Amino acid sequence: MYLQEILEVAIGLVFMWLVLSISAMQFQEWIANLFKWRAKGMEGAIRSMLGGLDEGQGKELTEMLYKHPLIASLSSSTRFIHKNPSYIPAGKFALALFDIVISAGTEAWPVRKALAEVEAQVASIANPDQKKLAEEDLQALLATAKQIARTRLGDAAVDSLKFQMQIYGENYPEFKPAIELALPQIDVYYQKMIEEQQKVALGGQDKDLTLHQLRLGLLAMETIYPNTKKALGALLAGAEEYAKQGEQGLATARKNVESWFNDSMDRLSGWYKRRAQFIAFTIGIVLALLLNVDSINVATSLWREPTLRQAIVANATAYAQQSQTSLPGTESGQPGTSPVASVKELQQQLTALNLPFGWTLTPFDTGGKQCALIPINADQVFGFSGKDDQGQSVCKYVSNFPIDWSSGLAKFAGLMMTGAAAAQGAPFWFDILKKLINVRSAGPNPAEKEKAAG
Repeated sequence: MYLQEILEVAIGLVFMWLVLSISAMQFQEWIANLFKWRAKGMEGAIRSMLGGLDEGQGKELTEMLYKHPLIASLSSSTRFIHKNPSYIPAGKFALALFDIVISAGTEAWPVRKALAEVEAQVASIANPDQKKLAEEDLQALLATAKQIARTRLGDAAVDSLKFQMQIYGENYPEFKPAIELALPQIDVYYQKMIEEQQKVALGGQDKDLTLHQLRLGLLAMETIYPNTKKALGALLAGAEEYAKQGEQGLATARKNVESWFNDSMDRLSGWYKRRAQFIAFTIGIVLALLLNVDSINVATSLWREPTLRQAIVANATAYAQQSQTSLPGTESGQPGTSPVASVKELQQQLTALNLPFGWTLTPFDTGGKQCALIPINADQVFGFSGKDDQGQSVCKYVSNFPIDWSSGLAKFAGLMMTGAAAAQGAPFWFDILKKLINVRSAGPNPAEKEKAAG
């Protein structure tokens, strides 16, 4: 009997919720960009991927990754502000990570870590000439270590490095204890590396050179970043079966790392969506309270006033027809939109629709008492200071504020309904609006039918 009227009320409500959702989306984008939620969320996810439960490991490797040219090129920087990327392609992540792992082997990270104490002691030498000489000799040690890591020199080369380190300890007795502690660690690392090289040579897997370099890099990371070594080692294990088939082994390894990254980003996306929905609900509640957008009151007004209802339906139909595939009218929600401008824009849109919203301030007689938002004594009364049409100072109260518990409960329900609607997002309401308009278009409006018959 009233199906057409109910449908038009639904269209009016959905259209209002759509307008409100677009404003909430603008606020959300502004807040997300202000606090860099996307970039920080991605950085945190990558830190967890690379370090696991070890925050230190994850932080160090993430910093290396973000400094890699492939990832650094995705960042945006100004003179005073540096912004990490909020999106990283899986392919670039895998290539950058592979490069870091390979560098761990070719740069002999375990040797540098073992000699870190020596390096710190050298930096503390007071005599400039002695300090310079000690630094040059230490760099010569590190250069020898890198050469061994990059070539297959065998046990003789390792013995040569160890002998060179012993000579260094003899030349600088104050560093000898640190050298003696470093020697066993370096010996264990290179013996493992030589065993890995021999295993590869015997297995005939030399064709896939990059995959071999990755394995040596993981070996170098074992003592420094064990959690990362375990994760990447498991991903590379599936590629070992393809190592005899040229580049297919490397392609499989890269695909595994990309899938690992995409899975982590999917989890991050799910977390971000849940957070964004909560933020949108909060923003919707604040906007509803600020502008008194009461869904129950709007629905009642639409039901009682056919002219208002038909005008809003006409506006909603025109709005939906702007685009049949995507959501129009969101251009103003670009990052950086002022929150004040967003509220003003929302007020203008709701005013243009002639929707009943906003708080009504009505002057009243204070009886000689002072108007105050927070009365602190008997000489003050609650109210909002303002001016009347003649420019005289008056005290105003909110005349459409609930006066009893039943109206207050209805107001609360209407505002909460508005906030919940904003949390659904503009695309959700846009799709529903188009479906409702299509349903209404399936049959003529009864008023239009009577008019045509007359």
